[in-house]
Amino acid sequence: MKKYIIIIFLMISGTVISCSRKDTKDEAVFPEDEFSDGDLAFRRGMGILSRVVLAADEKGVFSHVGILKQIDGKWYVVHAVPDELEFEGDVDRVKIEPLSKFYAFDKASRGAIMRYDGDTASVHRAAEHAVEIAKRGTLFDHDYNLDDTTKMYCTEMVNFVYAESGIDLSEGRRTVAHIPALGGIYIMPGDISGNKKLELIYQFIR
Repeated sequence: MKKYIIIIFLMISGTVISCSRKDTKDEAVFPEDEFSDGDLAFRRGMGILSRVVLAADEKGVFSHVGILKQIDGKWYVVHAVPDELEFEGDVDRVKIEPLSKFYAFDKASRGAIMRYDGDTASVHRAAEHAVEIAKRGTLFDHDYNLDDTTKMYCTEMVNFVYAESGIDLSEGRRTVAHIPALGGIYIMPGDISGNKKLELIYQFIR
């Protein structure tokens, strides 16, 4: 399959990127015709939590992951994320977010879309399941407890919906973190991106 590898270099001098930046400036051009329901959207974030994840995840270069779903002809990312509240009274939760917003300049320094090379129907079911989880208001799992699926963190949610469709995305890989801010056993983005059946569809670096 034809792969798209796009390297974007942005020269930013004396500028502070804020959340108030207009969406039109944050939009990038994606090869959307090449995307498919269930593709994985990885990103490397800009915040402190992203740096903590990267410090703990020695296997990967991404700090966050969601799952692509096309809705009414537009691409969205279903992902579980903390500290990205959208309105007064909002809570940390699994959300359905436009692709361009997921990869906004203030949220991603690099990103990649990867596809599982396997049963397409199962992958599509995983995407549908992710949407269901978001629509029922599933909260973000601040305890990072893999034994409790009433709340979920990003990699937990993606791995879970694939597993429910019969695909072991992380292949049993887990990361034991030994840093003060994140001690414990987790599924990290690198535990998922290390799956050899994942094919790179698109990537960028800013």
